[in-house]
Amino acid sequence: MHYNEVVESLQNLIKRKVSQKELSEILGITAPTTMSGRATRNSRFTTDELRKIENYYGVNILSENKSLRNMSSDDEIQADYYEDVFGSCGSGSFVFSENKKPIMIPRECFKQYSPFKLYSVINAIGDSMLPYIHEKDRLIVEHYNGEQIRDNAVYVFRLGDNIFIKRLVLNIDQLVIKSDNEVYPIRFVDLKDLADNFQIIGQIVGLMRNMK
Repeated sequence: MHYNEVVESLQNLIKRKVSQKELSEILGITAPTTMSGRATRNSRFTTDELRKIENYYGVNILSENKSLRNMSSDDEIQADYYEDVFGSCGSGSFVFSENKKPIMIPRECFKQYSPFKLYSVINAIGDSMLPYIHEKDRLIVEHYNGEQIRDNAVYVFRLGDNIFIKRLVLNIDQLVIKSDNEVYPIRFVDLKDLADNFQIIGQIVGLMRNMK
């Protein structure tokens, strides 16, 4: 359940707006900028955090809005699934639609997970990332927020007018773009040539295969 949902639900239940400072005190967060950062990113609260908030105010957040009952649990994470968004594991393509629906992702599908990050799910096409990624896999994307590129991690990114899913390595003056399928050559791009032509959308932190 995301920050904005929690704040809106609490406001309906206790008839006043809850401040970031108040939430920080309830959750035992002492760093002054932590909660403001979570508000900016609209980060997700963990199950334990939601229980602390409910116990403090004596409310049941989930019962306030039926649409919020499919919240994340210790075993499953809720994210937006973009059925019509395809990230290319090949020559590069991107089909975008605003259509999305909530999907529950088993925690075991994540290689890494943080309650402070935002996640979405898109579809894969192409064969350049075989054997790791297969065509029609559902890919779990951890939204990029300016973090340093992790060498050899798999990212979905825009280069020019195309969207790719590849491994990235950042050298001093070059970006190295690599496929897992050896048929596809390694690509070297000078950082000075990227400018406005390059944008990281997110890191692939898990996938779902043969799941309806």
